[in-house]
Amino acid sequence: MKTAEELVLSDEQLIREYLKGDNNSLGILYKRYYSKVYHKCLSFSRNPDDAFDLAQDVLMKAFSKMETFKGSSKFSTWLFSITTNHCISQVSKTKNECSLRGESYDNIMADDIDEEEFEARNNREEMELKIDEYLLQLTENDRKMLDLKYRLEYSINDLQSEFKLSTSAIKMRLLRARNKLGEVITEDRVA
Repeated sequence: MKTAEELVLSDEQLIREYLKGDNNSLGILYKRYYSKVYHKCLSFSRNPDDAFDLAQDVLMKAFSKMETFKGSSKFSTWLFSITTNHCISQVSKTKNECSLRGESYDNIMADDIDEEEFEARNNREEMELKIDEYLLQLTENDRKMLDLKYRLEYSINDLQSEFKLSTSAIKMRLLRARNKLGEVITEDRVA
């Protein structure tokens, strides 16, 4: 059950309190965002144990650099950016190390789950990784808008606050960003 403080204080208020020395505020932020950070890390690492480690690293990195958060965007956007950058960096290193040792995550994970479940999970995760690759081909604003809307489930009103745009402008930009993503996907499939 959430405390009154957890329900009332915004992320930005919690950050201000933390920077004043209130470590409880950090705990509330951790509870709010751990699951989302973990699932994003899982989409990159494709391994629950590695995702756990990555999520811990991301949160420690973000919390240790909390004073660099300027408030020009939402805290969740800032944290999501740190998560994505950290995961890309770490997964690239891990893939290189794994290929040098001749191991693969597929073999490690296959021991823990049955073949059908493994195949379904593998296909879903491959699709998520492919979508991440496609998103990287978009402009930062388009990528950010799509991430916020579809991964972090921001409402149109939330996006209006984030981007300082009208409802119709947000809807138009979302449409254009989805169309651009569709073009990138089509180009990849044709190639």
